[in-house]
Amino acid sequence: LRELAGSYGTVVSVDLVEESTVKIVFQGTSTIAQAAATGFRGMVMGGVELEAAIPDSALVDSEMADGTMENQAKKEESKEPEKLFSGDKLIGDSWAECKRVPKIPNSSNRRPYATMVEDETAKPLIIEMLGELMRLQKRAVEEDKNTKTKRRLVMGLREVAKGIRTRKMKMVCMANNLDEYGAIDAKLQEILDLAYQEDVPVFFELSKRGLGKAIGKTIKVAVIGIQNAEGA
Repeated sequence: LRELAGSYGTVVSVDLVEESTVKIVFQGTSTIAQAAATGFRGMVMGGVELEAAIPDSALVDSEMADGTMENQAKKEESKEPEKLFSGDKLIGDSWAECKRVPKIPNSSNRRPYATMVEDETAKPLIIEMLGELMRLQKRAVEEDKNTKTKRRLVMGLREVAKGIRTRKMKMVCMANNLDEYGAIDAKLQEILDLAYQEDVPVFFELSKRGLGKAIGKTIKVAVIGIQNAEGA
C-alpha cells in the first residue's frame, strides 16, 4: 500500500486503524489524497476490492491550510518594497528596482547591446586609463576629503545617467555582460539613449568583473562614467 500510495505523492504514514481499515496520510493538499482515493477505489488486492474515502475533517484541515498559504501569498504580494537610500537621499523606485534584482547566474557572454571597437589596442588602453584615473581620484580624496565635485569617475547606472544628464560625462565604459533583467535593461537603454543624445562615447570592451578589476576592485562593476580624464 505504501508503495502504491507513494505514486500519488509523499506519504507521511500508513497505519492500521482497525481490522481491514488502513489510514494513509499524505504530505501536501487534499488534492493528492483525492487523487489517491480515486485510484485506490475499486482496485483488487488479495482478492478483495478496495474502498477508499477521505474523512471530512481531513478536507477541512487541508482547506484551512490552503487558505492560510493563499493569504500569506497575498500578504507578500501587497507588501511594500523596502525603501533604499544613497546616504541620506531616497533612491527613486525605478533605480531601487535595479538594486533589488535577484541573484542571477552570471554569464561571461557578451550581450547584443555591446558593440566592440574593431581595434585590439582599445581594451588595454581603457584598462590603463581607468586604473590611472582611480589612482588619481584616491590621491585627491586623501589630500582633500571634499573632492566630490571634482571626481574623475563615477560608478553605477544611476550615477552615470545623472552625469550624462548634467553634461558632466566625457565617456562611459559599460560592462558587456550586464544581467538580463527588466529593470536593468530599462536603465541600460536609458543610458545608451542619453549618451547618444549628448554625443558621449560608450565602450563595451570589458565585462563586469573586468571593469571592477581595472579600478582595483574585487567586486563586479556594471558601468563607469568618466568626468575628467586629465592626467590619464
